[in-house]
Amino acid sequence: MADGDVLVDTDATLGDGTKLRLFAVESAAYPGGVSYRFQYYDPDTGDSFLRFDNSQVPTHGAGHHHRHEWTDGEEQVTGIEFTDLESHLARFKTEVSEYDH
Repeated sequence: MADGDVLVDTDATLGDGTKLRLFAVESAAYPGGVSYRFQYYDPDTGDSFLRFDNSQVPTHGAGHHHRHEWTDGEEQVTGIEFTDLESHLARFKTEVSEYDH
């Protein structure tokens, strides 16, 4: 694998009409060697429910890897641990499956 190689690129519609957008690309410029964005949202309203992403520099006061969650229109950002892409993606999918909105 090399920088720029796409590791995950998936769009999925769930049974209730909400959507998942999962994207990750290999990048030595990012902590963990990957740049990613996993998003769970409502395509009709544009409202986001949950997002995992990372940045090259610490942001949101939450570090490089962070979790965004919107509750009643309010965004909360917290830092999350990143071990590897597979584990991180599995955690995101688990949180989506347990999500109550």
